Amino acid sequence: MNNPMTKGKASFLCLALWGVTFFSAAAPEPQTARKQIYNQAVASADADIKRVAALKKWQGYQTKINVFIPGEASRFARCSRPLSVAMPVSDRPDLSRLRYDIRCEGANGWEINVTVKPDIYLPILVAKSTLERGKLLAASDVEIKKKNITGLRDGIIVNPDDAIGLTVKKRIRDMQPISPSLLDQPVMVERGQRVVMLAEQDGVQAKMIGEAMKKGRKGDVIKVKNLTSQRTVSAVVEGPGVVHMLLAPSQ
Repeated sequence: MNNPMTKGKASFLCLALWGVTFFSAAAPEPQTARKQIYNQAVASADADIKRVAALKKWQGYQTKINVFIPGEASRFARCSRPLSVAMPVSDRPDLSRLRYDIRCEGANGWEINVTVKPDIYLPILVAKSTLERGKLLAASDVEIKKKNITGLRDGIIVNPDDAIGLTVKKRIRDMQPISPSLLDQPVMVERGQRVVMLAEQDGVQAKMIGEAMKKGRKGDVIKVKNLTSQRTVSAVVEGPGVVHMLLAPSQ
């Protein structure tokens, strides 16, 4: 005698198995042309960002890639071939706005210009608090924070050692990214200061005492009066109170 409950269970089991088999066999929908364009733009932008990151030795960066595709792409047929891309000409493209000419080759092919605006988040140097003009930067004045660097056209600093010991050229706000353009070498020689003048000739180094006619930072060329000969010469500032003459003393 057949048990109705057994029949019911068997029918339910068959339906369940049929449903699983049907779902597994369903083929994924083919990509649209718009999706192909999007994927190609993301891949191209990612490659450009990685290339620039390697050149600049960025560590620990993250990206969010925003792709802007013209509406005409919705009328394109899916491309049956790999898409071709005209990459930016520059070795260091402007990462704030990347443009790609994406093509589908063939008789029914198409071409479209796509814009990519990535957000790039990188640990960079920022001010812990407001820093006034003329302040000599100390380690306690700065910290590393992850920021979106895409719109920072004045440059960035990723290593605190590249900023500590420099002076602030212009007021820096709390948590503002610190760029090289906001910093300057500290003044190492003041006008009227007694300085050590170094000179070399035929492998022999001489030291004299002079008077700086102008203040200067490291690398600046200033006029210095030799207090022994009373001659005024040009010299390069090398360090605090030290300059290196451009000409030998006898010249």
